[in-house]
Amino acid sequence: MYHQKENWNKIYEEVIDIKPKYDLWLDKYQDILAKSKDTPIVDLGCGFGNDTLYLKERGYEVISCDFSEQALIRLVSFIKDLNTICFDMTDGLPFENDSTKVIISDLSLHYFSWDKTKEIIKEIKRVLADEGTLLCRVNSTNDINYGAGQGIEIEKNFYDIDGELKRFFDEASLRELFKEWDIKFIKETEMDRYKMKKVVWEIAVKKV
Repeated sequence: MYHQKENWNKIYEEVIDIKPKYDLWLDKYQDILAKSKDTPIVDLGCGFGNDTLYLKERGYEVISCDFSEQALIRLVSFIKDLNTICFDMTDGLPFENDSTKVIISDLSLHYFSWDKTKEIIKEIKRVLADEGTLLCRVNSTNDINYGAGQGIEIEKNFYDIDGELKRFFDEASLRELFKEWDIKFIKETEMDRYKMKKVVWEIAVKKV
């Protein structure tokens, strides 16, 4: 993971002056987000800060988390009075049990082995309050513009692509991953944030 961290730090250093720009994928979840007006939302693997900016502009308190120090340094230069935590989610989440109502993980859960991914999902469930919700987007197995089916296959749908680890999901694997959750929404869709078409799975799951 440290090699991956170095790569991401370099990426964020190169775009230090570019303001985050969000799409509107969270619009459909306003009823879920509204339940968290009194509790900070955890933006897990916040990266460029697109979702953090979206939430802050709408009056939500956010805890922005990433394992790249440069990602967080860059983000606080654009968003003032921001609560940030730098940690590697493969080591667990530094939050109390049942401590938040909403966790967002936008393109940050597809870098791990299957066993490690399950461990992270278990940690997310621990941190969420009863009936709390995880909103996430992950790489699709149809995301051919961004590496699906390419590189060295480490395990099914998990690849080493020129030194970068990437996992790609289909509907069956997502339903298996979240079989102990209440799946409220699941759909394969396209993102418009990038130059080339990016295909992702979007999913909203409730802790039960």
